[in-house]
Amino acid sequence: MDKFSLLGIITLVIVFIALLLAIFLFTVKTKNKVGNRLMGVYFTIFAIHISVFFYAKYIELPLVLNMLRDQIAFLSSPLLFLYVLSSVYSDFKLQPKHLLHLIPFAIEILLYAPGFYLASEEERIIFTNNFHSNPEVKFSSLYGFIVSITYLILIFMTLKKYKLLLLESYSNNNRFNYKWLYQLTLLLSFIFVFSTAKQIYKYVGDDIEVLNMMRIILTLLLLGFLSWIVLKSMYYPELFRSIDTKHLLVKNLIETSENKQTSDDKFIVQVEKLQKYMETEEPYLDSSLTIHKLANQLNLPFKDISILINHHIGKHFFDFINEYRIKKAITLLENPLNEKLTILEILYDVGFNSKSPFNTAFKKHTGFTPTQYRKKIS
Repeated sequence: MDKFSLLGIITLVIVFIALLLAIFLFTVKTKNKVGNRLMGVYFTIFAIHISVFFYAKYIELPLVLNMLRDQIAFLSSPLLFLYVLSSVYSDFKLQPKHLLHLIPFAIEILLYAPGFYLASEEERIIFTNNFHSNPEVKFSSLYGFIVSITYLILIFMTLKKYKLLLLESYSNNNRFNYKWLYQLTLLLSFIFVFSTAKQIYKYVGDDIEVLNMMRIILTLLLLGFLSWIVLKSMYYPELFRSIDTKHLLVKNLIETSENKQTSDDKFIVQVEKLQKYMETEEPYLDSSLTIHKLANQLNLPFKDISILINHHIGKHFFDFINEYRIKKAITLLENPLNEKLTILEILYDVGFNSKSPFNTAFKKHTGFTPTQYRKKIS
């Protein structure tokens, strides 16, 4: 079996999986319909773009269609960015302003218009036969790199803000989709780097065997990427939770606050009230505790309590609440009457809902894992 045949078989599998995922995303019943449809379109475009490695040996498409198949990839990065936005924000809706994300694709079409799309069929054939020597193609490669890098930066910036919002407002964030989105972006970044290396070699290298091998490796990476997504969707069907777009970072709350300066006396009173409530009522035992819930319980505006904890006390809400949980866990571990309690029972009792974040928080606070700490004091 030659390398091209192997490439075709791998591509066929990838196209099948991508289209299957797209159909699933278009038809599955979920709250995040916009996000699923955006990702469904993303996988459809992905399948169309990569299909050339399968059909090129058997089918000769019209030159215009083949060019559009190649350039449709300029919609991928914008779609991925919009998908991340729709996954992060529960009230995300597609609006007319989002049509601006069609600009990269439109510019690419306009770039090729004079020498290809508006040219005669004979001129298109000449353009295709000398494809890589055309200035439009060389510029397009650089332009595509800039577009992809720009959107990756935008995605990472969005995820950075998302993570900070989770830390400032939620006491348990393992049920949110931050890790999934971050892993997705990292994997795509790695594939993008390898794809860029392949593109560079296409222009500077002269060994077709090396280029074909790079193509096979790239398609295998894509196959692994799609398989990972399938496994994620199978193991974590309820993975996704999102936040409201009106949810502001604490620095923005301070900027919009009418009283930006809090007096020392008022600050001391608020802190004492908060600490007394935490110690007597133990609201942190609620695994789903959020800063909104705590504000309601204290009968204080959300803005005030958020600024108090995240700004004045100088701790993210996530860390602030987990410190109380760990102190409670230490008390339970040190009590001889609780020696039969398992670590799992203790973590649930103090407000955590899974072992990994409990172990991480406990070690951060004490320097030991819960098990090591129990052995240390026994």
